[in-house]
Amino acid sequence: MLRTGVAEEILTAHGDGEAVFPAYEDYCFANVNPTLLSLLGADPRPERRLPEDALGGVEAVDRVVCLFLDGYGWEQWRRDHADVPLLSAFSEHGTVTPLTTIYPSETAAATTTFHTGRTPVEHGLLGWWQYVDGVDAVVTSLPFLTTDGDPAGEVYDLTPEDMFDADPMYGRAAEAGVGSRLHQPFDGGPGTAGAETVVYDSIPDLAVSLRRDVSDPDGPEYVYGYVPEVDAVAHRDGNGGERYRARLEMVTECLRRELVDRVDPGAAERTLFVVTADHGLVNTPPADNVDLTAAEWLWDALERDGDGDPIPPVGSPRNIHLFLRDGALAETRARIDDEFHPCWTFTRAEAIERGLFGDADPSALFERRCGDLVVVPRGRGTWWEDAELALAGMHGGLERAEMLVPLAAARLADLRG
Repeated sequence: MLRTGVAEEILTAHGDGEAVFPAYEDYCFANVNPTLLSLLGADPRPERRLPEDALGGVEAVDRVVCLFLDGYGWEQWRRDHADVPLLSAFSEHGTVTPLTTIYPSETAAATTTFHTGRTPVEHGLLGWWQYVDGVDAVVTSLPFLTTDGDPAGEVYDLTPEDMFDADPMYGRAAEAGVGSRLHQPFDGGPGTAGAETVVYDSIPDLAVSLRRDVSDPDGPEYVYGYVPEVDAVAHRDGNGGERYRARLEMVTECLRRELVDRVDPGAAERTLFVVTADHGLVNTPPADNVDLTAAEWLWDALERDGDGDPIPPVGSPRNIHLFLRDGALAETRARIDDEFHPCWTFTRAEAIERGLFGDADPSALFERRCGDLVVVPRGRGTWWEDAELALAGMHGGLERAEMLVPLAAARLADLRG
């Protein structure tokens, strides 16, 4: 069942013009993983729960497989599901509930929230590019690199755990008897401590590994697979097109064939299969994207680092954090609202008051990492590096296409042809 009515309820409660703000208290991506772990008897974040109807009332499962399909939003699911067999099986035989993601609608912040159960206002990882005051430098957070592409841990006195302030949930889940195995195409990542991590080298490798995990009676109760393929092609080509379609079909058909159709029947009855995403995407034709290097007045307004150079805009092209000189906020905001229209702007205090980054009290790390002014472009990207300005698809902002994500849930047995 495709729950389009819930999407309308979310838009009524959390929409503001073209913006959709996070529904942290109920239908939100931040509540997915704590809820899934609770189904298995772990309770690492009891304050974070999805509404009972979000998973279609599934009970009595002893395994959960969660597929994290990076960049595959609710609007994309609605558009594609009828022509993609795995998605249509979820829509017909399971429950597909829309959620809002967090703000920013970005992978680095969202995966940290997913694995820790903490919102960005708590964990403090607020974008792909993060100014780290302790080393007076900008670090790309998820690949954990310097702006020159060097390993940040080798250049600065930093570890990946220094990028956020939150404990992963998997250690507490293990204490409750719930084992977790995370399959990713890379090693590590924010918030994975306490789980067994497995690096896969292809989608077929992932699909077979997921099937083996749920078929093994001694295997982990919670199994997770992270898939970046759809997001990667959408950044390059935009949200649609032949390559996008081919990549989506490759991923979903492999999982349908190797996991859904070939899993042991008994395991299929006992296993809940969930597909969700961290964000959707907005098409951003490169010709429309805004190059911040041309705005000399903006660079003049930026706070200086220890060498006297401007601290560059951080966050991402649709989630821009500006650290400003004393007294520069009002004039800078006015010029941005005028020259970069359309966009939304928030001071740090306004973002906290609005609950933009979460519904909890801000951590000390958040207070240091959040810019004096947060700028959220509409319909385009706004940045200072050529590689980002050339992207045809982006996310990170507040528009419906990037903020609404699917939560698809069904027993594996119900999805079999």
